[in-house]
Amino acid sequence: MMFIRAIIVLLVAFLFVACSSAAPSALINRQWQLIEILGQPPIAAGQSVTIQFNPTDRVSGFAGCNGFSGQYRVAGATITVSKVTSTMMACADDAVTAQEMAFHQALSDATRYELTAGILSLLDRNGVVVLRFQAA
Repeated sequence: MMFIRAIIVLLVAFLFVACSSAAPSALINRQWQLIEILGQPPIAAGQSVTIQFNPTDRVSGFAGCNGFSGQYRVAGATITVSKVTSTMMACADDAVTAQEMAFHQALSDATRYELTAGILSLLDRNGVVVLRFQAA
């Protein structure tokens, strides 16, 4: 009976570790610069669109006109970004405003990520790359 309990405890511990939200070290504590949004290069707006994931499940960055922050969760190759808030500065260019709105939508649509050779790709539920970043 003790053997079965020990196995159950080990299985529960394994599942807890496997399902934890710990992001891989290659993802966190570095700034990622946007290189593609919905298959297109970003509009040059004077300052790069960026994102940074920190070890405490917080995400922040610059979306073109405004800074943003929120929460993220990673489990295996899945990722969710939620509770995103943003400053409310008006963009001087309507195209940059549209890109910023598309960026936030793509960020909320992301359900999976891939890290390959310094490139971070965020994919939607259909496997389409919605955002692609390069380590800065």
